[in-house]
Amino acid sequence: YYDPTKTPDFPTIALDVNITNPKEATMRYGYIFGEVSKAEEYVSWMNDQEKKISEKVESIPESKRVSVYVCVGLPDVSTSKYSTPSKKHHYCQEVRNAGGIPINDEIDIKGISVDVDAEWIVSRNPQVILLSTNQMVGYDAHDSKEVAEYINTFLQKPELATVDAVKNKRVYMISHAFLKCGGASGLLCSLYYAKWLYPDLFADTDAQAIHQEYVSKFQHLDIDVNKCIMAYPLTA
Repeated sequence: YYDPTKTPDFPTIALDVNITNPKEATMRYGYIFGEVSKAEEYVSWMNDQEKKISEKVESIPESKRVSVYVCVGLPDVSTSKYSTPSKKHHYCQEVRNAGGIPINDEIDIKGISVDVDAEWIVSRNPQVILLSTNQMVGYDAHDSKEVAEYINTFLQKPELATVDAVKNKRVYMISHAFLKCGGASGLLCSLYYAKWLYPDLFADTDAQAIHQEYVSKFQHLDIDVNKCIMAYPLTA
């Protein structure tokens, strides 16, 4: 929330930057701050990374696409309560960009998510489950023990025992704030998703190296991505 009374002598510009308009917003900021060339460089980088993902994804037949359940937040491992986003939400678009098929095509709501039960998940039998959270993962997380323990406990949930993602241990956790909502407006999120959904197809793609380039070159942060737990577990 912006309170103009606190900075009366400063011009204020507010832009809604989201998954649908990051490049347009970047260029606008570039013109505002007189850094057009830097904005163009960033947009070019985004276009290049998106193209590399889409070219691989386009080769996947529809019948071979991986079905995905995105869980908004971490479900309490002691209960059978879960949530799923609206099919129009960017959470699902990031899955589609990675070549996956969200299992919630009938969920069309105005809000971010809706509660569902275990039976809803079991009936759709996703091949991969993605857990989005602000807990245990992030730039300040350096020990994977807690994440590994949570996922292992999640895999033991009896109500999900028949789900392919659980049987095949294809349950992953990703940083909500820094990769789904941040991370070049979800681009890095889709990159990690692609690695999880199609490890063979994306075997030659180093998600962490691309992530590091984003952090160092465009965010100007002194952070070693390899020492942070942002997406777990990583694929080769």
